[in-house]
Amino acid sequence: MSADLDSFACDDRFPGLQIVRLLRRAIESTRLDLKGLRVLTEASVGYRRITPTLAALAGADEVYAVGRDSVAASRKEAEQQTAYFAELARVGARVKLLSTRLQAPLETVDVVTDLPGVRPIDESIIRNVAETAAVTLMRGAAHWRGGDVDVATCRRHGIAVAALDEEAVGLHRYPPLGVLAALLELGIEISGSTVVVAGDGPSGAYIVQALARQGARVLVAAPESAGRIGLFGGVKAGDALGDDGVAGRLPEADALVLCPADASERRVGPGAPTDAARLAAAAPHLAVVGVDAESDLRALGSAGLRCRPAGGPGGIFDLLPQAVIAQNAAGLKVAEVMTRARRRGSSPLAAEQLAATEAYAELLPKDLSAARR
Repeated sequence: MSADLDSFACDDRFPGLQIVRLLRRAIESTRLDLKGLRVLTEASVGYRRITPTLAALAGADEVYAVGRDSVAASRKEAEQQTAYFAELARVGARVKLLSTRLQAPLETVDVVTDLPGVRPIDESIIRNVAETAAVTLMRGAAHWRGGDVDVATCRRHGIAVAALDEEAVGLHRYPPLGVLAALLELGIEISGSTVVVAGDGPSGAYIVQALARQGARVLVAAPESAGRIGLFGGVKAGDALGDDGVAGRLPEADALVLCPADASERRVGPGAPTDAARLAAAAPHLAVVGVDAESDLRALGSAGLRCRPAGGPGGIFDLLPQAVIAQNAAGLKVAEVMTRARRRGSSPLAAEQLAATEAYAELLPKDLSAARR
């Protein structure tokens, strides 16, 4: 599958020079400056490969990029694609490829990203990095899982840690593009179609607005008021996908878009509010697109419906480079502000608060007793 995508290429099919241009623009707009710092992040594939090169272009002394096998590609492919792009950007000498995170000289590491190649960020990482190091969660706090980043241990060892304020960065403007692309791929002519948008995820209003502007009739299953939904061009059909009123209108719809607020909570399938087989039987023609709704897509796909994540095999980050560039530049900026504050003598808490003021940080809750596992 990946071989058919230009974003996975290591030749002229990959728009590398354009992406380097976009990276330099992002560095300038965020004023990202990693000079004198060392970064631990991931080696990856597609557009996700850009993170080590971004850090190096922003001046990082060294970048340690950890590859691992994934659904999208093998560790070898991640290393090849990351190295190709780093060489293209002429920063290959400062990007060090590692097969495991513990191979990095952790005592020198100042910035740790929580991207998949680095996770879990547990005590084996936290107690060994530089005492002024910072950990950035490259998504919003709602996506944090205690099994991915042990925030309690970070706090115990005096390591500053913060999430990314996705609203401030503007990340929610990208999923609608992925939804439109996925619907077209599924054969849905958006203009004149009826689309049900279900869920109260942060990108939901943007998705409703984008579909309405393309001429779709948009029925919305979300707890927001009918008046607020109407502001974005939608019509309220109910509070949730499982409502009788919503289920009754699925046969008249051409497509269903799922955008849950909590990606870990199942809304379709065994033990969930909506039975996948019953939904598929009621509307077997339905095309389904999901934003952070992997488990629901699997359930509906198993029931026989045509399903796609918004944007490609891995979602919006495989559709456009701008989404991953914006996310990673902002996440690295959060870490930069925190670790420089720590070097100046600020406490971890003060460093985190400074990042919320001067960068794009979203502070994690003080009480971690309800941490998601």
